[in-house]
Amino acid sequence: MDGAPDHSKLLEDPEFRSLAAAKNRISAILTAATLVIYFGFIFLVAFNRDVFSRRVIGNVTVGVLFGVGVIVASFLLTGVYVRWANSKYDAMIEAVRRKAGHGV
Repeated sequence: MDGAPDHSKLLEDPEFRSLAAAKNRISAILTAATLVIYFGFIFLVAFNRDVFSRRVIGNVTVGVLFGVGVIVASFLLTGVYVRWANSKYDAMIEAVRRKAGHGV
């Protein structure tokens, strides 16, 4: 194709492979953490209902607090990824692009 950049060199570059491995690693860790949190919540609801029905303050139960905790944990894990991507991943992508001559 005319004018299309050749990505084969980029895909074979060790720095690019390292970058892809780092992204895959953090994605796997954060995905596993998210699944543990979500399925942990579901299993606790399924096997420990009595704890979840205890009232803490007024009509707020332990289950409600855990549910809010799951949502907050999701936001925090997303924040971890965004912070990592903004501080490390984006800089690594830029370095690999420059090295390969694919400026922004």
